[in-house]
Amino acid sequence: MMSRRSMALLLAASPVLAVPQTALAAAKKVAAFDPAYAWAVVEVRNLNDALFEGTKVPGTLTLARYDPEGKDVRGGAKSPDTALPKGQALRVILSSKPLTKTKAGRLYMARLDPDVWVIEGSGTTAFSLGSLSFEAKAGQILDLGVMAPQTDWAEGETPTKINAGSILKMGIMGGLIGGGIPDAKQLKMVWRAREAGDIPLPASLSAKAVVLPAYTYGASFGNYLGGLVNRIDGRAGRARAQAEAAMKAVGAVDAPPVPAEAAPAQP
Repeated sequence: MMSRRSMALLLAASPVLAVPQTALAAAKKVAAFDPAYAWAVVEVRNLNDALFEGTKVPGTLTLARYDPEGKDVRGGAKSPDTALPKGQALRVILSSKPLTKTKAGRLYMARLDPDVWVIEGSGTTAFSLGSLSFEAKAGQILDLGVMAPQTDWAEGETPTKINAGSILKMGIMGGLIGGGIPDAKQLKMVWRAREAGDIPLPASLSAKAVVLPAYTYGASFGNYLGGLVNRIDGRAGRARAQAEAAMKAVGAVDAPPVPAEAAPAQP
């Protein structure tokens, strides 16, 4: 699995991959919401069974500015003419400095330039095969809901169990070939609107109008995170997309803008 340091070096290697540090990770440090920007709040759940059964790590979320006509991240290979001026943030990575956290997840807030944004990925998985995009308008405060990254296990796959045998095997394999740790798996994202029992919004938002984004499903783009690729809804989404493409090819159906499980059961 790619380390955070390795990802940072990769992202710094190209203007398309750069991550200008202009997004605010903690709104409590902001005296007032600048109406020239949009503001997004989101709860990101832990990634459970991250490497082994029973282990967990804080989930991460990457947002990027998106060109819906070119079908790529702005300035990407399919949309070079939409490259952003120097100093404007192309990408926001939510992985540290949350507003608050619980045993289940963390609540973040980010400042977004008015634009169309896409959920680009989580960890080292880019949801470039099909994700959610949304428009962020100046002055808006958006509640992106609850995002729960999960390992997209293939049928029959399960997390590696930790026991004396597996530890010994990892030690032997690690000594022989420099590995022993399970290979990184593709992630998917389960998303839904905020509910009672989730991390509440900060008190600073109590007197402000907070709106839900109008998500559009199916945004595709290039893989600029340097890792694995998937659809945001994983293998189930890939199977549905293939079926819809086959039906659409014979004029049987138009692909829906949002999947039926856009608000799945609580992760």
